Amino acid sequence: ATANFDIDAEDGWVAVTSEGVDFIRIRSNTPNHAFFVTTGSSTPANTVIGFKQMCDEFWCDVPVGDNFYVRLAENVPQNTRIDVFYIPTPATP
Repeated sequence: ATANFDIDAEDGWVAVTSEGVDFIRIRSNTPNHAFFVTTGSSTPANTVIGFKQMCDEFWCDVPVGDNFYVRLAENVPQNTRIDVFYIPTPATP
């Protein structure tokens, strides 16, 4: 699955998946600005810092059952686009 998100710093944590994944790649169109990634079964609190991604891409190739969330720092340009590609975890029969 592929999804694109226009995110602003004031949006807080934004869900970029709604199911478990076996692989995910998250990219920013502003590679010189950090973004943050975390996982959870519900939207994280604003106090959650997450994993700071300093280059233009984050990826994970192990199964994760929770949703992925992205937030931006205050100094990131408005309407930064986050592109997400993921392979959902197959449903068990």
